[in-house]
Amino acid sequence: MSVIEAIKNRNSGAMMSEEDIDPALIKQILDAAVCSPVHLRTNPWRFLVISGAGRERLGDYMARRLARDMDEPDSPKNRKYLDRIRQKAFRAPVIIVAAAAKSQIPQAIMREDVASVAAACQNILLAASELGLNAIWRSGDMTYDPATADFLGFEAGTELVGFIYLGHPAQEPSAKERPTSEAFTRWLEN
Repeated sequence: MSVIEAIKNRNSGAMMSEEDIDPALIKQILDAAVCSPVHLRTNPWRFLVISGAGRERLGDYMARRLARDMDEPDSPKNRKYLDRIRQKAFRAPVIIVAAAAKSQIPQAIMREDVASVAAACQNILLAASELGLNAIWRSGDMTYDPATADFLGFEAGTELVGFIYLGHPAQEPSAKERPTSEAFTRWLEN
């Protein structure tokens, strides 16, 4: 399959089995991730691979973080909601947290390093698909909270870019109809 076909056919698959993933496959995926373009050779990529009991720690953190902003976190309704949030960490047997480390190079721009890590996330999704795995990229408020990066043990100044859930397909993702670029493109000529 050509690269363009792989890009167009890649699809986020959220339905995953609990089957373990061979660490060699994860290494292969992460080796592809760090092939993303990067300005000034800052090598900003930082990854945390979470599996097993680590998912329980992540789920507990997710629930605690949401509970801190609730008026009544112990109400039956909120407890049920927080239990559902806690279970999100178990959507896949492996979660790869992708982050951009703050560079020590004075000319480095964090936005560029975050963009490089976002490109690395796309590489992860494409590599996972190539290896027959499902992967889905998640983000949101918790991702962008510096306290989350701290909880996960990233160095100071690191910005999280996303959580990629990775697993063997429990169900093949259905094909998506993709738009063409026409509606999103302007041409400046002459």
